[in-house]
Amino acid sequence: MHHHDGQQQRAFQVRIPLRTVTPLFLAGADPRGPAELRAASVRGALRFWLRALAGGCYGTDQAGLQQVRDLETSVFGAAGGQQGVGASKVVVSLAGQGLKTESWQPLGQGREPGSGIDYLYWSMGQLPVRGHRLPPKQYFSPDGRFTLTLATRPGVERTAARDAFYHAVRATWLLVHLGGVGARARRTAGSLGVEPERRRTPDGTIRVLPVRHLDLPFQLSPRPADAARELEAGLTLVRSRLEALPAVNLQRPDFEVLDPDWCKIWVFGGWQGRDAWMEAVDTVGSWLREIRGQLSTNERIVFGMPLVIPQQRTTIEPPPPYTKVERRMSPLWLTLTRTIDGSLLGVATLFMSRLLDARQEVPAERQLERHYEHIAGCVASLPNAVEVRYE
Repeated sequence: MHHHDGQQQRAFQVRIPLRTVTPLFLAGADPRGPAELRAASVRGALRFWLRALAGGCYGTDQAGLQQVRDLETSVFGAAGGQQGVGASKVVVSLAGQGLKTESWQPLGQGREPGSGIDYLYWSMGQLPVRGHRLPPKQYFSPDGRFTLTLATRPGVERTAARDAFYHAVRATWLLVHLGGVGARARRTAGSLGVEPERRRTPDGTIRVLPVRHLDLPFQLSPRPADAARELEAGLTLVRSRLEALPAVNLQRPDFEVLDPDWCKIWVFGGWQGRDAWMEAVDTVGSWLREIRGQLSTNERIVFGMPLVIPQQRTTIEPPPPYTKVERRMSPLWLTLTRTIDGSLLGVATLFMSRLLDARQEVPAERQLERHYEHIAGCVASLPNAVEVRYE
């Protein structure tokens, strides 16, 4: 084999050692079956964050949308694409090391009933459905370890491979700090942290080194103000690397985009010790219950639709002229991320996109969109909250 040829074919690859920070509800074909580490779920999450990043750089109008789609396809392939044009240039694979699985039990027993954790994860326990009970969901316990590997497919032209690989690494950075994987990911479940590298120095001591890829810190500093600065620098950097155009979303964007005008981000909290994740999720759940309680029942659809009220076994549908089938995820992502000293910080990301895909102006929608400001004000009241101001 010619040396030159070998250079041409060498794949770009990175292995990122991850830790489950909160319960990770990830299953195979049967949503209530055994927990499964699924590369497809992680790839879907990476696609979401890459699309949000690209939409904030290029806009969500026709021209912007085409650029967003082209970028997404250049990295993760076209939906249903097999070899050739539609194939993903970046292959995502997962390997579990120490993962324990359990079935979700509400924590109400022995604690004050209806804790913040139970509030966020209510649909994960046994659910009564038409006279019988669905079994509880299986999950990977917090503090399990697994490795995410990103590698370019062999045979892809080098520059295209490198660009696709870099985009995938940036999406991974966003997923780790702003997102999560699996069920209830917008409600702190499936939060991920990156394990720092441990190196033995010549004198035998172990040094903990922060993991950085493409100048992005995969563990943040433990203080919210410092972590916010790191996120600001990182977000500004990834937007400049995609050559973000200024003021591309003059109108409220049609989908969730990381655009400083339409997406606010805060770092908050700071939890240490063995039960840190439980304290953090409990805090977030109690806070969310309180701010939803300040809105009338109909207004709560700002947090996602349709709105299910388990106690009354009722469902509140979106206002007309929306169709009943339209589902809308919550615009507010609440997640935890691991800092360099192993403590946890909360991150809240509020996407102020259009509530539903309505082609005509809807007064109800404009009214609901006013609640974004209300929610932003409430997020600022979370413990030690610091806003991330990126460009």
